[in-house]
Amino acid sequence: MSERSLKGTWKGRGGKVSKPSSPMIGMVYEGTNKFFGKKVIGVLIEMFDQNDEAVLRTIENKLISVDKNSLKIVA
Repeated sequence: MSERSLKGTWKGRGGKVSKPSSPMIGMVYEGTNKFFGKKVIGVLIEMFDQNDEAVLRTIENKLISVDKNSLKIVA
């Protein structure tokens, strides 16, 4: 029998997982502080659609408001 690589496949079929288009609560993101303009890394706690704002909880357990459009996932 011939061998083949099954890495990244499901039941022998290859495929890629698509990224979600909207940020997911509970994931780690980097964003720009809405008031001071500094980069902040933290876990996404909540999002507000009215004023394009999101809240990140930092490692120091502080809640910081960031611009929703500046969110980038940390890998």
